This record gives sequence, structure tokens and C-alpha cells, in this order.
Amino acid sequence: MSNCSNNLPSSEDQIKGLTNADIAFMVILNIVAVATYAIFFELWTYLHHNIENDLIREKTLLVLGLFPVTTVAYQLGMFVPRAGTLVDFVAAVYACIALFGFFHLTVRYLGGVTEAIDKLQYVDAALNVGPCCCCCTCLPKIRINRKAYRILRIGILQTLILQPLLQFISAVLWADGKYNNGEIHPTNPLFYIKIMLNISALSSLYVFNLLLKAAFGIAEAGYHLMAKYAIIIIYTILSNLQPLILECLATYNVIPCGSLYSSKGRASQIDHHVKILEMFIFMLVSRKYYRKRMPEFAPLHFENPLHTMA
Repeated sequence: MSNCSNNLPSSEDQIKGLTNADIAFMVILNIVAVATYAIFFELWTYLHHNIENDLIREKTLLVLGLFPVTTVAYQLGMFVPRAGTLVDFVAAVYACIALFGFFHLTVRYLGGVTEAIDKLQYVDAALNVGPCCCCCTCLPKIRINRKAYRILRIGILQTLILQPLLQFISAVLWADGKYNNGEIHPTNPLFYIKIMLNISALSSLYVFNLLLKAAFGIAEAGYHLMAKYAIIIIYTILSNLQPLILECLATYNVIPCGSLYSSKGRASQIDHHVKILEMFIFMLVSRKYYRKRMPEFAPLHFENPLHTMA
């Protein structure tokens, strides 16, 4: 039986208990974090000098801000372990804002709401897309008209509302001592909150897949939409599944405890540290695709049969 305490150490206790290896690893993580900020500011400068469309520039920066904001949050969590739940709350809120911003960025790539609907209503959109309905081949194809667009928008908007709300409830329960960070079992409210968070995330990914697969044939050539969407979807999957997997491993003591951390505390610590490294990789890959010139004012290669009629 492990004698490790379930309580997370204070920032002072953590600093006092650091070994030389721990200090070296934290220095590396901070260097990686600074590199993430540097890439973001370099992209910020590039976009301000090369993207003339104000809306596209603002939405792009909103989406790209996801990685440095997440890095800042988990960098603070690295130094203040007891703030882990609050750190997760901040990261989740901005992730939802960035996801909603990417939805509007995609619509803007298609020329705005009116023009996007005008284009998409002539494209067959398959309902049997992942991650929810990829095996349901019997589902019909639809055309994305204005009504369907409103439904898709609500599917994204629910994430913007539901995820921060559930994270806030988690933070309140954590502050009230109702559960320890990292505890996952059916008698704990966190268990059901995590399930609802993942359902919300999967629902939003399904809506994005539905919209983006219809838009790929229209905007991919000029806007690298598929690559940009892949970055967002991988981030969303990792941010939701990674902590859940680590917490489950900690529950069965697969992750050993340390001198200052219990098994569950170490699971949260590993998640935060790994995410700092992941954000650097996401930022680096994003630079490749967001730094390319885009045909902002050139018409997209799409022929509306109604418009071609004399």
C-alpha cells in the first residue's frame, strides 16, 4: 500500500523538494514555453504585415492564441500544483473560444455567411462522418442551407457554453473539497462531468467534420483548410482524452507516486508537462500553414449553376 499523501504539494514544498533532474526538466519546459511564445509573436507580426483582411487576421490570431494561452496556463500549473483544476478551467474556456473562432474563420474563408451558404447548398454533405457516425453508412447526404447552418452553429456554440460551465462546476467542487484532482470513479461527480465534457467535445467535432468535409473541395487549395483543421481536431482530442487516460491509469496505480505527489497527483503533473511540449509542436506545425499566402480577395473556384445561367 502506498504511503504517499493524496494532497498536492504547495509551490514552496515543491521547490524545496526538487532534485537536480527535476530542475533541469523544468528549465527545458520553460525554454520550450518561451519558444512557443516567440513563434506566436513572429506569426502575429507576419499576419499584421501580410493579411489585409481584418476579419481573417483577427480570427486567425484568435485561433493561434490557443497554443500560447494553453502554455501559459500549464506553465503556471507547473509552479503551483494546487491550482491544477483552475488551470484546466482557463485552458478549457479559451479552447472553446478558439474552436468557435475557427468555425467563423472557415466561414470567412468561404466568403462570409451568405456566400458560404450559397456555395455549400450545392455540395452533398455526408452525415456518416466521425467521430460519432462514421459507421452509419445508411445515413443520407444533405445540403447545407441556412437552416442547416444555424443547426451546425448551435452544435459548435454548445461547446462554448457547456465546456466552461462544466469546468467551472469542477473548480467549485474542487475548491469545496468534494473531490481530489485526479480521482475518477462512479461515486465521484467528476466521473460524470468528464463524460459530459467528452460528449460535448465529440459532438462539436462531429459538427466540424460535417462542415469541413463539405468545404474541403471549395477552399482547400487556397486556404490549407484540411491541415489547419487537423491541428484543431488533434488538439481537441488530446486535451480531452489525455487527462482522462492518465487519471484512469492513476486510479489503478499504474503511475507510481513520488516523494511529493500521489499517483493521481503525478498523473495531473504529467498531463501538464506533456501539454507544454505538445503546444510547442502545435505552434510549430501551425506556423507552416498559417504563414502561407492566401487568396483573400480572389474568388474561390466554385461555379454556382444559377449564376452561370445567362
